[in-house]
Amino acid sequence: MGKISLVLPVYNEQIVLRDVLKKYIADLENIRYKKQYQWEIIAVDDCSNDESRLIMLEFAREYQNFRIVTLANRVGKHSAVTAGLSVAAGDLVLTAEIDLQNPVAFLEGMVNEHLKSGTPIIYGYRQFNGWRRRKALITDRMTRLACRLFVLDGYFTGIVNAELYTADVVAVLRDNPSKTKYMRTMNNWVGWETKEYWYASEYTDSEVKARTEQLRKRTRGYVGFKKAGHVAPVNIWWGLLFVLLAVATFVLGFNVTAVAHPVLLGVIFTSAFAFIVLALMSFLRALLLERIGKVKYYAGEVIYEIKNILNR
Repeated sequence: MGKISLVLPVYNEQIVLRDVLKKYIADLENIRYKKQYQWEIIAVDDCSNDESRLIMLEFAREYQNFRIVTLANRVGKHSAVTAGLSVAAGDLVLTAEIDLQNPVAFLEGMVNEHLKSGTPIIYGYRQFNGWRRRKALITDRMTRLACRLFVLDGYFTGIVNAELYTADVVAVLRDNPSKTKYMRTMNNWVGWETKEYWYASEYTDSEVKARTEQLRKRTRGYVGFKKAGHVAPVNIWWGLLFVLLAVATFVLGFNVTAVAHPVLLGVIFTSAFAFIVLALMSFLRALLLERIGKVKYYAGEVIYEIKNILNR
C-alpha cells in the first residue's frame, strides 16, 4: 500500500477553494478505494490575505491528513510548490492548481498513466480546442522566447496544469540549486523520462465565469486573485520610461535636422529606435513574467521560508 501527496499552492482563492478541495478529496478517496493508496493534501498558504486560510483550517480540523504549510512571506506559485515538495511524504507526489476547470478524476487519470507506463514524471495537459488552443500555443511560444531571452535555467514547453512525480524525483528536486524555482525548469534539470497526460476541461469558459460569479456572491470580503507583488509592474514602468525617451529623442532629432551633422542625426535616430525596441521588450517581459510568476535572481536569496506546518 502506497501513499499519495497532493501539493496545492494557495493564494487568495477563497471564491473557489472550498469547492475545489472537496473535488480533490473525492478524487483521492476514489484512488484510495481502487488503488489502495493512502493520501495527504499539502496546502501551501502563500500569505493569502483573504479567507483562504480559514477555509483550509476547516478542512484541517476535519481531516488529519490535510496539512497546511504557511510561508513567512509571499514567494509565488513555483516556490510555494517547492515548499510543499519539501514536506511531502508520498510515494507519488502530485501538484495541481486551485482550478474549477480541472475535471473530476483527472488526478486518478494521472496516477493510472504512471502505473501503466512506469514513467517517473507525468505532465497533466488540459486539452483546448478552437481559438483557446491557438491562444495557448501562442502563449507557449512566447514563454519559450522569454525564458531564452532572460536566461532562465532551461525553458518549458506546453501548457501544464498538474504534475506527478515519484518519490525519487522529488528527492532530487529538493536539492535543485536553481534560484528561480520554476517547476518546468527544475524538471528539465532532473533529466528523467516524462510523459503527457491529456484531459478535457470540465467546463467551458462561459460556464467557469458563471460558476465563479455564483461562488463570489456567497463569499464575503472578496479579494481579487492577483496582487501587485510580481516583478512585472516594474517592467511596465521601464517600458513607459523608454517610450518617453523615444518620443523625446525623435522630437529632438526632427528639430535639429536642418542644422545638425548627419553623424549626430544618425546617433539621435538610432537611439530613438533603440528606445522603442527596449520599450517593446520591457512590455513583453512584463506580460510574460506576470504569467510565469515572481522570478528572482539575487545571489544568496531565501526562496521560501516555512513559518509553520499544521497537522504534521
